Amino acid sequence: MYPIWLLCLSNLKRKKVQTVFIGLIIMLASLLFSTAIVVMNNTGSIYSDFHNRVNGSHELLRLEEGLHDPAVVHEWWEKQSGVTASEMMRYRYIAGYSHGDKAYPNTDLFMMDTPARPMAVDQLVFVQGSQSPVPQAGTIWIPTSLAYANKINVGDTLSFQKDAETLQLQVSAVVVDIPYSSPFTSTSRIWMNTQDYKQSLSVMEGKDRHMMGLRFDNYSQSASYWAAFEKKLGTPYLESVSRFESLSSFYMITNKMIGFIMIFLAVFMIIVALYTVGFTISDAILSNYKTIGVLKSMGFTSGKTVGIYVIQYALLAVVAVVPGIVLSYFFSRTVVEMSLSYLRTPDSGIGIEFGASAVIVGLLIIATVIAAAYFFSNKARSIQPVQAIRFGMSEKDSAKMTLRMKTSSGRLFGFDRLPIPVSIGLRGVMKNTRGSLLMALISASTTAVLIFGFVFIFSIVSMNTTIASWGYDSSDVSLRIDNNLQVSNKEFEQDVLADPRIKNHSRLGEINGVLPVGSAGNSKPGEDSLSVIMSVVEGKYDDIGVVNLEGRNPAGPNEIAVGVNVARTLNKSVGDSLDVYIQGEKTTLTLTGIYQAIANMSYSARVPVEAVRSIQPDFDAMDAYFINLQPGTSPDSFVQEVEGKFGSAVWAATHESLVKQVFSQAVAVLVLPMTIMGLLFVIVTLVIVYSICRINIRKEQKTYGIYKSIGMTSREIRSAVTSGTLALSAVGALAGIPLGLYGLPVLLNYILSDYGIVKMPLIMNWGGIGTAVLLSFLAVGFGSWGASKVVRATSPRILTVE
Repeated sequence: MYPIWLLCLSNLKRKKVQTVFIGLIIMLASLLFSTAIVVMNNTGSIYSDFHNRVNGSHELLRLEEGLHDPAVVHEWWEKQSGVTASEMMRYRYIAGYSHGDKAYPNTDLFMMDTPARPMAVDQLVFVQGSQSPVPQAGTIWIPTSLAYANKINVGDTLSFQKDAETLQLQVSAVVVDIPYSSPFTSTSRIWMNTQDYKQSLSVMEGKDRHMMGLRFDNYSQSASYWAAFEKKLGTPYLESVSRFESLSSFYMITNKMIGFIMIFLAVFMIIVALYTVGFTISDAILSNYKTIGVLKSMGFTSGKTVGIYVIQYALLAVVAVVPGIVLSYFFSRTVVEMSLSYLRTPDSGIGIEFGASAVIVGLLIIATVIAAAYFFSNKARSIQPVQAIRFGMSEKDSAKMTLRMKTSSGRLFGFDRLPIPVSIGLRGVMKNTRGSLLMALISASTTAVLIFGFVFIFSIVSMNTTIASWGYDSSDVSLRIDNNLQVSNKEFEQDVLADPRIKNHSRLGEINGVLPVGSAGNSKPGEDSLSVIMSVVEGKYDDIGVVNLEGRNPAGPNEIAVGVNVARTLNKSVGDSLDVYIQGEKTTLTLTGIYQAIANMSYSARVPVEAVRSIQPDFDAMDAYFINLQPGTSPDSFVQEVEGKFGSAVWAATHESLVKQVFSQAVAVLVLPMTIMGLLFVIVTLVIVYSICRINIRKEQKTYGIYKSIGMTSREIRSAVTSGTLALSAVGALAGIPLGLYGLPVLLNYILSDYGIVKMPLIMNWGGIGTAVLLSFLAVGFGSWGASKVVRATSPRILTVE
């Protein structure tokens, strides 16, 4: 055993640079793989643990249209065994608020009449401020999503516009309100004192709305409860319901995207690492063929010979994997904390479960490296001592080499007609096919990863140009009447919409719609209806810029478009008929379009106002206006004029400002991990190219010595080697470009499909794509140039002697 250890250590010491680089590749692969697994495991577990801790709701019922009696609904659910129902909480809806001198109009606020704590469902967890059974008079509790995103602290005063008055309330606490503390949400619950609610909001125009949370002992059985509930009602439940999948989606989506991409890239990096190990072992066996023959002739068994390489790379894997796993703890914790920061509390930060999954990943990588080392080193068993000592290779390979030397003059591929540096570079590439294949592979993968990473981040940053493909409108300006007592729709249309700078406009409102699932012919037991948010437009959907994946926007009174998940659930396609409950009445509409939307996970629908007015002729609940301006008109200037004329009675915002407000956090969370992944691939590319070039240069030392002896300078030889490598990199890049542009996005679409996006809108910025390709070239060029430095440090006479 001692000779094996001695030879292992000798190999590691003799090839220090190569050993370090292979160890670095293994370390980076373990870092990426471990981080991906830890992030994906912890995202779900942290949310699930917190959800259980606060008795989080699985479903949230909102009764807003008066289609069901809140008392009857609450009484039925409260009596069900295996279901915990919250109080039937009343609330009023207010659009937007002001903090200091800044207005935040694009926020939907549910002003809650706070029941006494502790609540049966969705218990509030205090992050800032003092705890009390209910907010004190004149104060409110706000969720972390509202406070963190807009830097609101305890003691700050928020202003709310109600009818013709302004309601000012002081923030006394910031709480984690789990259904409404998720990232990217534009809806928040504001918890008020009961007396403030009665005095300030109960007197508002309109009626109280009601909300109730349901928590099931076994959520998988919820469908059977709903079947019994709707049987009791005698009709489908016609009001709004948000289910667990929708309530949790924004907590999960970011880390699922990051984790899935990381796993794919980590697996690919491990494959590259294993190929590199195999290439290095094969090269070591060929380089030491005669030495191995001598050892075998002295009684060294084949098993011991194989053991040299297996133990060598087992040691290297252990040494490399351990720091990779340790570093993954800090990286994964950073990613998880950034994405789930809204769940952090003073008593319990965002801790991650690291040990078990990280150890399993580490052991798996070490075992894989050992298996690869055993597989590739097995060729040492076939070495015959006599042939090895005589030929330095097998007799068969020696005969092949002799034949090639005799016939090489006819197979020069026209090298004699090329410039000498180019000929030298291409010769090195074509002579070392396995190393060249590996360099081409890593160049292709790095190019693909860099291009995909850039296109992905650029597409998120530039969402305002593709927002229609995310399910939103793309109109220039959005307006909303917040005070109908001060400004009526008729007055607004006369004063604003007659402006000649306006190209077209449409009014929009939202109602709840119910689609019987059984009508699709594929209903599951107890799953009788699907509740969706239904957009209602007076005007043209085409004008506000919404788009469809299939078909067209609805225009007639008997037409409807639905989100992809609705179409998938109902098994419907364009041209089919749909039974829909609108305002409690059943009607049949024709499906004209299917679209994707990140909001509500594509569980939504679009109808023209004529479809609603055929049931409720006086329907006019559309206070939002989407406006497109004539070319050359500044949206910012137009918004400022509207604000100056109507003040707080009318909310106005540009399209770009709305997108930035909602999705700016997504950019912040995604940029760091995607940047690090790209950097890791650049490092791996440089390392592999350096390692392979060093091996190839060592093989060609005598040849390069001859080149120097006939007058070529070290710089010319190094340039020749680098040019050949860059030519090979260009071939790899040609394969990597389409992979990055069209191959990797397919994986992302697979992840996002459950969230309502089946084809992520990507923006092809060719300047940035070119920069990504250039970065890949630079990594290859620097790796090759750095490896060829050994040529400069050695004299021609010594090289020639060798």
